[in-house]
Amino acid sequence: MLKTAPSASVSEPTKTQKPRIKSDAVSGLTVYVVLMFLVPSDRVVAQLGGSGTPSVIFAIGLLIWWLWFRARRSTRARFPNPVVIAFILFCVAVLASEVVAATMTAPIMDRNAADTGLIKLASYAGVFFVAADGIPSFDRLMVLIRRLVFAGALIALLGAYQFVTGTVLIDRIPTPGLAGTDAGIDIRGGYMRPRGTARHALEFAAVIVTILPLALALCVGDQARRMSRRLVPVVLLVLVSLMSLTRSALIGLVLCFMAMFPFWDSKVRRITILSMIAGVGAAAVAFPQLVRTIGDMFSSVDSSVNSRTDSYGVAFEIFSIHPWFGRGFGTFLPSYRILDNQLLQLLIEIGIVGILSFLGVLLTSVYCIFAVRKAKMSTLESHLGVGLAASIAVGASLMAFFDALSFPQAPGVLFLVLGLAAAYVRLAGEENTYNRFMIPVLSVSKHRAHVIATAAAMLVLLVAAPIALSIRATPNIVWAQRDVVFLPPASSVGGNSLRSDAQDLIPFATMVEHRYDGIHGLDAIQTVSAPIYGTGISSGSSVYVSNAGGQWQTYMTDAIISVEVVANSNEAVLQKINAITDELEVLAAQPQEHMKIIDSAHILTDTYPADIVPQTIAPRTKWALLLFGFLTLMGAGFAYDLTRRKLGLP
Repeated sequence: MLKTAPSASVSEPTKTQKPRIKSDAVSGLTVYVVLMFLVPSDRVVAQLGGSGTPSVIFAIGLLIWWLWFRARRSTRARFPNPVVIAFILFCVAVLASEVVAATMTAPIMDRNAADTGLIKLASYAGVFFVAADGIPSFDRLMVLIRRLVFAGALIALLGAYQFVTGTVLIDRIPTPGLAGTDAGIDIRGGYMRPRGTARHALEFAAVIVTILPLALALCVGDQARRMSRRLVPVVLLVLVSLMSLTRSALIGLVLCFMAMFPFWDSKVRRITILSMIAGVGAAAVAFPQLVRTIGDMFSSVDSSVNSRTDSYGVAFEIFSIHPWFGRGFGTFLPSYRILDNQLLQLLIEIGIVGILSFLGVLLTSVYCIFAVRKAKMSTLESHLGVGLAASIAVGASLMAFFDALSFPQAPGVLFLVLGLAAAYVRLAGEENTYNRFMIPVLSVSKHRAHVIATAAAMLVLLVAAPIALSIRATPNIVWAQRDVVFLPPASSVGGNSLRSDAQDLIPFATMVEHRYDGIHGLDAIQTVSAPIYGTGISSGSSVYVSNAGGQWQTYMTDAIISVEVVANSNEAVLQKINAITDELEVLAAQPQEHMKIIDSAHILTDTYPADIVPQTIAPRTKWALLLFGFLTLMGAGFAYDLTRRKLGLP
């Protein structure tokens, strides 16, 4: 504690001196916001891939900082923050899905994606926990939100420049030590779709409309600041939302105003409605094609939308294999299907438990904000609560329209806002002695309480033991692939209408495939390019003609039928794959013999490779046991601590 020197030796401070503000959580999170928005998202540390952006690396550093802070902290919070508890449950669910991923016999790409998912989770946790635990006061919370809105206005200004000039601009920004990829230019209706510093226009639009509710809250509630400083960010964010030419941005814009309108007085509502009418009219005059393009986005039929919705059947088939904890966070790759629906993708990746825990974080945040929002709060604090709730609602809703967690900025903003909501609940709860979540305390002796707490921890360990044994006993699978290649006839005479052109053999190959499917049906789940064992099945086969068009269109380039088989032994795989390829060769010869085509004009078949060497795919059992052991120890520690607290021990 600082001591005051005698008054005679203390000089009077000058009027120009300002109190020095020490670095705190707001300072660290400000650096995170700067890195997230000012460094283009396509610039990464090459060795870390897509998760190697400077903002993600810094967020992991924030997590380490928070862990160090918590380790040094000797006292608990006055009440357990329900938003933090909900987020911890979400993290546990994600880690449980990673255990499932490690027990699966997955392709190498899926395993890398699962590891990347842990990196993403660590970055989300770093931002969330530092914001939830580290922001010291409402004043500092306001400072961070103002900075976030200012950063959002800057990238909105960049987006407007991109829209008007048709130039990306950020491709000229040097970033030494970082590898970059050219995301190209996306055109719709003759206009360039702006992307700011994001990787894609969809991500940029989601970031803009997620920040907009906070800008509106400051505009309406921050009466101490000049109107121009409050209004300019709102105008930029709304304008660029329209310029983004994405359905999700427009839907988010509507959701934003719908969420905030009920909490504004009649004067603010009238001004907002008149401003919106005037703004739309001005946009129609300045950019007539823009309004027409926006209308066409909702009236025309989009083949890409149909392709995504048509993939829902495959998605639910994969989900049904591991419904409770999913197949691993981040492991549903485009090689299976592109859904552009992050909520459905989360259902597949982290299962029913995981998606419920994620929705629990969102709903708990919104509920607790309104639970602690008091009438005696200042106007700014009250509107800020509404803005945070609306921002969470908008950001979460837009996850249904694109794969948000595949990008760095969109989830970075969402989890930052969730952390701000947790801080809002904590600060408001402390100021209003909000303590409805306290655990009731029973009175028992200290020794007995220690015995009961130890028994609770041991119970967790006993429940986990058989699960660990089942993980250890996870079997390997065996997989093999063979191609049936269709070759042109030696001559084109004798009644065979096909010419000696490999391209002309593709319809015949697809006919043979359809005949086989008509006899046996579709055995395995049809993916875009991933091997069938990547879906999670341990026994089955797949017969298909490779489609270079992916899920978007049918485009065959080779007259080849690929056969994949997965089983639990080499013998079973070889027997099955030989039987299938033999049957395909018979199905190819039968119609030609029935048409009495001479032998020299027959379309021939060959198999490649002739001799198959099945591959044994092993699960990552040790990694699964390590993750499960961590969860078990964390569960045992929680049970011990919770029991002690419930029995009145410190």
